[in-house]
Amino acid sequence: MASPTAPSTIATRLKAWFDVSTSYHPSVLADGETVVFLADPGELPQAFRVPMGGGKVAPISPDGQRIGSIEASPAGPRAMLALDTGGNEHWQLALLEGLDGARPALRPITASPKVIHAPGAWRDDGKRFLFTSNARDPRFFDVYETNVDESGDPRRIYEGDAHHSVVGAVGERTLIARQNTNLDTHLFLLEGGTATPLNPHDGEETVFDAALTADAVYAGANPGRERAALLRYRPGRAGHEFLREYPGDVEIVEPSPDGRHLLVGVNRDGWTELHLYDPASAEDRPLPTSPRGVVMSVAWFPDGTAFAHDLSSVEGVEVYRRSIETGKPRRLTTSTFPVPARVGEPKLGTAHAVDRVVLPYWEFEPSGPAKGTVLEVHGGPESQARPTLNRFRQFLVSEGWRVVVPNVRGSTGYGRTFVHLDDVRKRMDSVRDLRDLVEHLVRQGRAERGRVAVMGGSYGGFMVLSALATYPELFGAGVDIVGIANFVTFLEETGPWRRALREAEYGRLDRDREFLASISPVHHAAQITAPLLVVHGRNDPRVPAREAEQIVATLRGLGRTVELMMFEDEGHGIAGRANRERAYGRIAEFLTEQLSAARPT
Repeated sequence: MASPTAPSTIATRLKAWFDVSTSYHPSVLADGETVVFLADPGELPQAFRVPMGGGKVAPISPDGQRIGSIEASPAGPRAMLALDTGGNEHWQLALLEGLDGARPALRPITASPKVIHAPGAWRDDGKRFLFTSNARDPRFFDVYETNVDESGDPRRIYEGDAHHSVVGAVGERTLIARQNTNLDTHLFLLEGGTATPLNPHDGEETVFDAALTADAVYAGANPGRERAALLRYRPGRAGHEFLREYPGDVEIVEPSPDGRHLLVGVNRDGWTELHLYDPASAEDRPLPTSPRGVVMSVAWFPDGTAFAHDLSSVEGVEVYRRSIETGKPRRLTTSTFPVPARVGEPKLGTAHAVDRVVLPYWEFEPSGPAKGTVLEVHGGPESQARPTLNRFRQFLVSEGWRVVVPNVRGSTGYGRTFVHLDDVRKRMDSVRDLRDLVEHLVRQGRAERGRVAVMGGSYGGFMVLSALATYPELFGAGVDIVGIANFVTFLEETGPWRRALREAEYGRLDRDREFLASISPVHHAAQITAPLLVVHGRNDPRVPAREAEQIVATLRGLGRTVELMMFEDEGHGIAGRANRERAYGRIAEFLTEQLSAARPT
């Protein structure tokens, strides 16, 4: 008789969690009768449609390529898709036509597999689509316009040696953003070939979201502030107008088609709160917060009486419709398979670092005695752990693990000062936060030394490796997913369009090479004693696969216990269903194998 933790049994129980599909990124067709969105019930995320009032959900894109975004045209039954191959993030654009019929057709708009095409926005006529591309120089993104009803190559309408994105368009005007760093953005209004700056500033200004209307630009931004407020910029006027402050960062700003309402999303302690703001009267109306969760994307219906949004919570990720009259949500999608086990909402706790910095963290508790504690570290680092659906995390909790998800210094969501506490030479202070959090949990009797695993992806993978090397006595196992092992080789080999943005956070090779080498985990591998599982995608354009190969080769040379899972058809993360089941099934087995045998020290 198989034991409860036998690999086949773990795989079966995990499969039930991956059967839970997620529905997200809604967009509304021009007739206002249909919502299109992305979902992942099959091998890779695909596009689907559902009637405005709810009903039968139907696939509308061919399976086989990952769909990264869908943008409905404001005129006609069609939408623009972004697709990539093998997780390489070299997005290509394709037009999905005939969405009012039974068999929509997909027509390629771009066909340059070595070039990235970042989707932007439709012009009002529903014929011209704006996007950015690094075709001219792989380091930089210029702005292009293509007429999908005409033949010929896309037309470059704005060029600059920087990372640009299209935020929105009204008439012949285009709102573009120049991303100087992950935390600093300049907004420009492009018209007639002239780009007019909207938020000129020295220092740093983070723009979480922005939107263009007929007479203004609205944004969630933090000029001279700790948190992002609701602001307005008017072309021809210097500076910004402060409209309203909320108890958190304004991260969603979406005007209704007639401009009478602004839908505002506020990140309050990780949860999303939605508000309707009237620019004319300055009246603000909070919308119902049930169900609670995190909103990632919103889209108005053409008549402005309702909007669609996604919502991620421990119960799932679904698309909803809300009328502005009542503000109450109506679910449009429901996963065929519900979550296999109810996992309660996480508790938001705080710990104090040794230098008295307050460290927020989410704690997911199992229903019975915990097998052990898994510390799950988010990537970024300019990111935030939030109370969203995470199928593997919730699987672990249902299996009896306590999962703790920290927001160490450097995370967003806690103000301008907090996000900069880990910059460059302060990098190892964030690693020390993991030690201080574990010690906090030990003092509370919620963790035992030797029965704590640390797991993370991307930058979180660096945190895993660094924590294992710096504080080896605390951890019984580590799981590094697409993580950084060597900052020098990472910066040398990451996609050229990313290097300048990443150097702003980590340090520059021409100035900080020696320091970056000194904190790279590969050079401290001799201190790693806990067993390690490394998961990576061969096509990763962000953290090249060489990072995984370096740390694995070094640890094997030292005789350490290390295992590598390299997926030849994946990129920065594991997207394919079969690959996810294989990777996370092995992670679950690995944690059970290593921590069930561990003994408190």
